[in-house]
Amino acid sequence: MADHFRRLDELAVEVAALRLIVRSVVAQMLMLSPARMTDTLKSRLSGASVVLFDGTLWRDDEMVRAGLGPKTGQRMGHMSVSGPDGTLAAFRDIPVGRKILVHINNSNPILLDDSSERHELGKEGWEVAHDGMEVSP
Repeated sequence: MADHFRRLDELAVEVAALRLIVRSVVAQMLMLSPARMTDTLKSRLSGASVVLFDGTLWRDDEMVRAGLGPKTGQRMGHMSVSGPDGTLAAFRDIPVGRKILVHINNSNPILLDDSSERHELGKEGWEVAHDGMEVSP
């Protein structure tokens, strides 16, 4: 586990939005908000006890479609949750303990407990963060 922390400077350069790393003797928790998944990032995530990952948008063009702004998620530096280059697809081959989406825009349908998008998240083993949520490995 120590190797995960030796090269944080490299990781911070590659993923400029690295927000938080909490570590203990028995657990590793990462909070990330990258614009895309890279092989280096996959390597760093592998084996983490808990990952708090950016869930701003379900679709890249979500805010444009909803008339909330002219920018896509990618243009704002956010990786969409869905799609072939999205979070769900990227994490299918990364072994991690708990996967929790944070920093969720109010236009994202995963905030609705009964949405098909929320159901899809559950099938993929993801949780949606909520106020007062306590996280432990």
